[in-house]
Amino acid sequence: MTGATAYKRWWMFALASAFFFFITASTFSSLGVVLPYMIEEFSWTWSQAGTGFSLLALLVGLAGTLPAWTIRRFGIKATYVIGSVTMGCGFVLISTGSWLYQYWLGASLLGLGYALCATVPGIHLINDWLPDRRSFAIGLYMTLGGLGAVAGPPIVTIIVTHTDSWRVHWWSMAAAVLALTVLAFAFINNRSSENDEADAANTPGEEKTSDKVFKTKTDWRYRDALRTPQYYVIVAALTLTLFCTLTMNSWAFTHLGMLGISTALATLALSADGAVNAMSRALGGIIATRIDPKWLLVTALIGEMIGMVALSVADNPAALVIFAVGEGFGFGMCFLATALLLLNYFGEKDNPEILGTMNFMTTIAMLGPIVAGYIGDKAGGFSMAFQLNAALMLIVIIAVAVMKPPRQQQQD
Repeated sequence: MTGATAYKRWWMFALASAFFFFITASTFSSLGVVLPYMIEEFSWTWSQAGTGFSLLALLVGLAGTLPAWTIRRFGIKATYVIGSVTMGCGFVLISTGSWLYQYWLGASLLGLGYALCATVPGIHLINDWLPDRRSFAIGLYMTLGGLGAVAGPPIVTIIVTHTDSWRVHWWSMAAAVLALTVLAFAFINNRSSENDEADAANTPGEEKTSDKVFKTKTDWRYRDALRTPQYYVIVAALTLTLFCTLTMNSWAFTHLGMLGISTALATLALSADGAVNAMSRALGGIIATRIDPKWLLVTALIGEMIGMVALSVADNPAALVIFAVGEGFGFGMCFLATALLLLNYFGEKDNPEILGTMNFMTTIAMLGPIVAGYIGDKAGGFSMAFQLNAALMLIVIIAVAVMKPPRQQQQD
């Protein structure tokens, strides 16, 4: 491989990771921290405010297959540019809004832009430019994206504290996404056939995996992958994990305040959750060639269940630590393991469609903040909502544990 190509492929990786870091920090990880300030100013109910968070998640899911279509039709560059411009419009709408429906529309645009800039185009770039380091690169990519969850809460706190305005936060996010749009337009592109031919003799083969890790020998067709029960078990695992995480991101800050936890300690706990999230993705990327991602997923779901139980009673530092470690590890490892399982089970060729359809199917997870907001209004708190999430998680843990890899005869 030439030096220029080696530099360019890691530059593509860096741009994809920068997008994932930013959209994580500026959407799900920020909105739950900004919402109390917006609720105080506009006197919204928890259910009304939570609907905006749910619309954000809804559009991420509904647009799950959109990036696969834009990549095939317009290319990877256009996908990132369209997504980042859409997010910029969402940030402007929220920052200038004074009425509920404008906030809902802005949150919806953030969800649409998120889908176009997140894992589908990111993993497509990695498969295209780094096929020989796929598990490591995907793990690192998701780690860097996960660090956005660490950065999001303190960024909001710092900006609001120093400017005394939640609107400045959203204007800052609009400026940042504009800069990323320029970088995407200038540099992002697919690996050319000329590069493939020039580097064929020097490019390493696919990464070596342990005999304990199942990996399909042929690429499955999209329609055949969707006919396997394994696909829907993987989708269910990610869906329920997102249900838990979206509920946590939207209401944990408020919930901890109701339990008597200070703003500073609550922010620290959420940032620690994001840090563990990021570290678990890095760990998963390193060991996924030696331990089957199925078992990484089982441990992730157990961690998520423990984290939800701890959060429901997190009125002391010990429970906060268990919550941050359990939920952070659970979401981070689940996010990575489900993506790797789809690649290992069904191959690379139709992965944008296979992954995008999974993202679409997880749309139902957007009900998490709405259901929790309803429970919070009725019960006067969110503990019951988090405990319900933990109970549902046990069912999915059992389904994943007994799952077997799909066999080629199923495709035939």
